[in-house]
Amino acid sequence: MKEEFDTVVVGGGAAGLMAALAAADAGQSVVVLEANERLGRKILISGNGRCNITNTAGDDLSHYHGANPRFIGSVLKQLPVEETLSLFADLGIATKQEKRGRLFPMSDQAGSVVDVLRDRVEYLGGTIVTEARVDHLEYDDGYVLGCADGRSWRSTKVIMASGGLSVPKLGADDSGLKLVQHLGHTCTPLYPGLVALNSDNSQVRRMQGLKVWAQVSAPLSSGRIVVDTDDLLFAKYGVSGFTILNLSARLVEALCRGPVELSVNVMPGHSAEEVSELLKFRWERNPHRSLELSFAGLLTSKLTRPLLDGHGFDREEKVQRVSKAQRWKLAQLLTDWRIVVTGPRPFEYAEVTIGGISSAEIDPQSMESYVSPGLYLTGEMVDVHGDLGGYNFQWAWASGWVAGRA
Repeated sequence: MKEEFDTVVVGGGAAGLMAALAAADAGQSVVVLEANERLGRKILISGNGRCNITNTAGDDLSHYHGANPRFIGSVLKQLPVEETLSLFADLGIATKQEKRGRLFPMSDQAGSVVDVLRDRVEYLGGTIVTEARVDHLEYDDGYVLGCADGRSWRSTKVIMASGGLSVPKLGADDSGLKLVQHLGHTCTPLYPGLVALNSDNSQVRRMQGLKVWAQVSAPLSSGRIVVDTDDLLFAKYGVSGFTILNLSARLVEALCRGPVELSVNVMPGHSAEEVSELLKFRWERNPHRSLELSFAGLLTSKLTRPLLDGHGFDREEKVQRVSKAQRWKLAQLLTDWRIVVTGPRPFEYAEVTIGGISSAEIDPQSMESYVSPGLYLTGEMVDVHGDLGGYNFQWAWASGWVAGRA
């Protein structure tokens, strides 16, 4: 026997819970079908278990990426950051701001976000079903959805919020995307996003575990240069940290065509000329020191030792004997260290999916499919992704809200 609801939401993550809340608030009978035994598993692990709900700059389109910026803007303006925060405040989530405009719950508990969303959906009469992986979706005078165990549901409206391929250990897969493609939708190529990058650089590997503050820049195929300044983490496989994860959203597609050369300034805010003068001043004050010791108090030896060794400098050379040309070469290295990255880490380590159902097939005013009326697509299923720092959650809340209200 098929259970009937006005709206079926497939996926109990950020977009799905927000869509269910909005639809139930609009008077719809709603059921949320979540494949896992727990709701919002990506919410629960986000922000190291704290959940970066959104960003003060979450209305700025420059932080979002996709084939159609106008589509993204049309969706976001229907639930801007101010209204998102008001909605969460009404649910009981007080927020605090951290660096780069990131907003977290005052509780520092991602679980509180899932708890209040679930509570409001159920308070409004919504039904939540876990361990319900939908493997069948067809249109037969309304939508019919089914699970392998025989359970089934019927509805005139279906909101797809089953996500993409990132973090498969939490149950993420492309099953939802395939169901939608079966109905006629087009899926763009999928890549891991907000992800660490591989590199064979020997100095990077020697620095494994080191985190530094750095400016990282890289060229795009369009000729533009993308830049980010924040933590840079060195690992046995390559590079990570806020800078790399953030830039990866714009570099991964290029990396699938071949290696990309990063430029790293480990003294951000300073030019090579300024660094050369700084070194000259320090060396004149302590001319007896070795080249390695001359950096004491300025840069960690865990960084300078591999750099000096890897670029032909003698660490034991007294700085009074280092030539002006060598000083200039060192200043250039510290402000423009080139690291070739060869590709992204796999989806297991990615925070979002780049690509998804083509936004050209979706009405931005409602998130309703142009291909299959009554079908709505939200969150990570759509070919939209944001920068690191709460932007992907803002997209999830906004797209879910728009779909649920529609």
